[in-house]
Amino acid sequence: MRSIVRAVCPVLDRVVAYSALAAVGCGGSGSMSPQVPISVSVVTSTVVVSQNGTPVIVQILIDSTSETALVSLRGLPTGVQEAYAASDTSPSGTLTFTANTTATPGTYMPTVTVNSAGQMASTSFMLAVVPGTKAGTLPSAAP
Repeated sequence: MRSIVRAVCPVLDRVVAYSALAAVGCGGSGSMSPQVPISVSVVTSTVVVSQNGTPVIVQILIDSTSETALVSLRGLPTGVQEAYAASDTSPSGTLTFTANTTATPGTYMPTVTVNSAGQMASTSFMLAVVPGTKAGTLPSAAP
């Protein structure tokens, strides 16, 4: 039994030493730099979609250290569909909204939620569903 302990102890010493190096990192002090928070914004303050099915495209800006993002919307009325398309080099891109005749006219406040770089960010915007042929966006009120 004593010979097994002698044979195992040097191996355990190496495992403990390698584990300590892995925990600290190579050549570092062991501290990690803080994560940069992500953000999301919709470029327009109000999106107007018509029940006639005309698509409305809106810019979505996502500030993240990652080139990918999962984008979801909640609070869209029944009859309004959305599609997200990222740009080639960043998670920012476009949201396309389309309403059909079953969409109830009115004003809604949907929320866009983005998951990227292990973080989450959300923003809300105004969505107006109108009957007839009017559709488009109103410019942002940001300075």
